[in-house]
Amino acid sequence: MTDGSGADSYAAAAEFYDLMATPYVAQLDPILSAMLAQTDTTAGPVVDIGAGTGLSTMLIADALPDAEIVAVEPAPAMRAVLVSRLAARRDLRDRITVLPTGFLDTELPSRCASVVALGVIGHFDPRSRPRVWTTIAGALAPGADAVVEVQRPGRVTADPERRYTRTRAGALQYEGWSRADPVDDESLVWRMTYRSYRDDRLLQEAITEHRVWPVGADRLDAEARAAGLRLAATDAGTGLLRFTKQELRR
Repeated sequence: MTDGSGADSYAAAAEFYDLMATPYVAQLDPILSAMLAQTDTTAGPVVDIGAGTGLSTMLIADALPDAEIVAVEPAPAMRAVLVSRLAARRDLRDRITVLPTGFLDTELPSRCASVVALGVIGHFDPRSRPRVWTTIAGALAPGADAVVEVQRPGRVTADPERRYTRTRAGALQYEGWSRADPVDDESLVWRMTYRSYRDDRLLQEAITEHRVWPVGADRLDAEARAAGLRLAATDAGTGLLRFTKQELRR
């Protein structure tokens, strides 16, 4: 899931992304569905910011079977997987539009039923985030919700290399490794390493690096309130926050 800065850095990750993300998506699925349950899909489309390979887009499509969805994804390799999903799902092609731009370069619909941003907000630096929030708030219909994920750990801290997942596909074993190195007081670089093995023999290794600006729930809440959004629900286990745009008063 990307936002547009450093989109090319996802080229090496796209091959492995879905295999590595399966446990993460399984955990998010019921919580995201619950947070979207009150979405009025007649108000406009649902926007998926940084849709990546489409895992989040499919969660939204399943949770809201009547919704039109706009999936925003700037990274060509990730977007290729997303478009391939649509090619295999004729039932989704008529209601999912894939836009090949970064979020802040995208012309959004004027009234959206919801905005979803999973694994995205940390890709925007503190100077860009106010514009992100005002863009989200401006796109939402009155009373509509935005669901945003707090990316762990929510603060700048070193994280030594560790294997975060391992899975099999056919005869091969796949591993995902991560490491975080602080750059300054506000940002760090995540180094992601993907490896595939046949038995004990390493067949392939791909490494990607992404600079991110960690931010916690309290700060996101303050930033969202400044843009006219109210925190309506939280889930500590997944880090999902649901914000509501205030209804217009007559």
